Amino acid sequence: MDEQRLTYWAEAIEAAVERALRDVVSRYPFEPDEHTVGAPASESDLAALRQRLPWIPDDLLAVVRWVGEVSLPDIANGYFMFSPSYIQGVLYHDDGIPDRIGEPFDEDVDVVIFGADGGGALYAVAVGDIGTVYRLRECGYEQGIYSGSADFGVTVVAEDLDGFLDALLAVVAAFAVNGRITDL
Repeated sequence: MDEQRLTYWAEAIEAAVERALRDVVSRYPFEPDEHTVGAPASESDLAALRQRLPWIPDDLLAVVRWVGEVSLPDIANGYFMFSPSYIQGVLYHDDGIPDRIGEPFDEDVDVVIFGADGGGALYAVAVGDIGTVYRLRECGYEQGIYSGSADFGVTVVAEDLDGFLDALLAVVAAFAVNGRITDL
């Protein structure tokens, strides 16, 4: 993913959020929270992230570099993509290895948690060439391993991070039309 693609995505999602706040959320009986896309991470944040998590996928690093944190608390049930400091400081333990998804897979899949929805699910991208994006909902977590079942818990939501961004944009745009909540 390059700067032009990610800058376009950030502008498109900001426009969809603006429409959703104006046309849907404004009818709600409460004041909306703050919604943000960006700012992009600083070079020092990127260097710290790469140093702490040397296995972080290049595509995720590009998203952090050109888009930054995303916070959409009133869009559907809420969608969030974490800041570099949150990814490296809160989500990881100090054993030097990435978290993993165990069951329902035959072999563990190394992942980086990068986002969440307002319903308690986490979003994780596979480390390495795979790049698959997973939703982890009501998964067990023990000693760095998330586990679920084939029916519930661990779900593939996109073949790669690029597909995840497109799906998130589509969900936000659909919500902006009529308030319809769809899962990623």
